[in-house]
Amino acid sequence: MKRRDFVKTTLLFVTSVQLFPNKLLESTSILRSNFKYIYTNSKLKNQFSLFLKNVFNLYPEAEFHKLIYDNTISKSTDKEIYTATQSQLDDITPMLSSVRYQLPALMHQKNEMSAETVALLGEGTFYNGYLEIGSSGRYLDYLEESISIKGKRYYADGRKPKYSFTEMVERGQIAVGAAYIPFTNYETKFGDHVPHNSVDLVTVYIGFHHCPLELRTQYISSIRDTMRVGGKLILRDHNCDTEDQKVLVALAHDVFNLGVNETWEYNAKEVRNFYSLDFICAFVENIGFKFNKKTLYQKGDPTKNALMFFTKI
Repeated sequence: MKRRDFVKTTLLFVTSVQLFPNKLLESTSILRSNFKYIYTNSKLKNQFSLFLKNVFNLYPEAEFHKLIYDNTISKSTDKEIYTATQSQLDDITPMLSSVRYQLPALMHQKNEMSAETVALLGEGTFYNGYLEIGSSGRYLDYLEESISIKGKRYYADGRKPKYSFTEMVERGQIAVGAAYIPFTNYETKFGDHVPHNSVDLVTVYIGFHHCPLELRTQYISSIRDTMRVGGKLILRDHNCDTEDQKVLVALAHDVFNLGVNETWEYNAKEVRNFYSLDFICAFVENIGFKFNKKTLYQKGDPTKNALMFFTKI
């Protein structure tokens, strides 16, 4: 059974069950309200609504947008806005939301990322060895429909792959299908888990904006250690080239976290170092890669999350 068919069959089953019982952010940003900066500016507010519609579509976007706005106007601090909005999510969550919103959103992103990746790499290309950082096979099944990946596969993620319904849908099969590498706060040295010069393709859809500053070089160098010369690195990260863009992306992270029920304390402590695309490309090239001058943006995504293509030299 093809993995797309596996996903569709599983979704049908669950439906039936549910139906019947750059430059870093300025230090002043610590004091700035991300919610008020965006939601009291009509242009930025309208731009942000596209994030809820086209990227983080876990709730009905009009209702979610209004809920955030109402709390932004009535509350004083980001903590108050965050916790109030989070406490009211049940009010806008429709019946069968996992099937109507969460799973379709997941499938859309899987399809979008794989299509963009194949557009950069070229359909029908061949790779010996695969490392996916930041997820556990979420994109591999769709990638393999258009490119050939042989040899050893590795998933580096903060959680060991398991067999929950959501995880099986994410990877498109029951089996894990790869060796697991614990990914610990960007301190993981991939060369300790993957033989040096043994992988042709690495995908990092989580970027490195959550990486602590002191670990940036080690993190990217460690990825490079695993790759053969000529190996391909697919990297996705936000192009935060203006102050407005930095705040919009920061708010997207706030809203993502509150939407998946992370605590305010978790959100407040999250490492966020946003950069321009020019900075990212120069930084990665300085570690031993060549930027292939190809960049793709997801249509309708105001966070300007760019998919980039590098080659190890």
